[in-house]
Amino acid sequence: MGLRELNPAVWFEIDGIEADLIERKTLIDVKREIVFQELPGHRAAAIEFSNLISANLDTFHGKRFRINPDGDHPFIQLSDEIAEDLCLLKKIEGRWILVAALVVFPSRWDLREKIGLDIDAIHGPVPGYTTDLQPLMSYTFDRITETRPVWRRNWSLHSTPELHEPTYTPHNAMPNQYWWRTERQTLTRLPQQDYLLFTIRNRAEPLSWILNDPVAKSAFAETLRSLTPEMVEYKRIVQDRDALVAYLTD
Repeated sequence: MGLRELNPAVWFEIDGIEADLIERKTLIDVKREIVFQELPGHRAAAIEFSNLISANLDTFHGKRFRINPDGDHPFIQLSDEIAEDLCLLKKIEGRWILVAALVVFPSRWDLREKIGLDIDAIHGPVPGYTTDLQPLMSYTFDRITETRPVWRRNWSLHSTPELHEPTYTPHNAMPNQYWWRTERQTLTRLPQQDYLLFTIRNRAEPLSWILNDPVAKSAFAETLRSLTPEMVEYKRIVQDRDALVAYLTD
């Protein structure tokens, strides 16, 4: 899974997020049922996590923001301050269940189809998940403590810079028109409770940036070559994988 210990000082990335915050507010206003979902009974945990986030923003970024417990859902309130998507997980009968989430920038998945599912069902479409990751996922989540949060990165290639993509929409694009999308993900546990907060910071950059880094360019070309047919299909680059490799190796 590539998890690394998270420094609380960089739990959130707040530099240069103004445009993202504006877009997120618009999407929450017009597509709330698509980007926000919650199951009943978990608001107190969401408030507690949100208070921890507010304290973190105050300590490390000088942002004096406080959650109104009588206002809108705390994840919605936080959308004025941070650009991360927020997913609340609760361990119920031995399974980690997605019980509340604000996912404004999904990468080809629909929150409405995932709410209430456990982490194995959520990740079921990922090639190799049942054999490679499923035996480790719950065990790894169980071992996360409030004093040792973790983080990782994920990547995908998209043919547009659009960050709000709950469903896959094909677009014809040349390799130099592709966008490198990354997700900086963190996992934090609520003290003395079986709740985890999963955050996702989404970014999209032109793939062409990698041409300026010969080492990264070569390594990524090899990564694309090594993908299984199932993973190539999952990442939606069946038609363009060879062209992308050639673009990176010319």
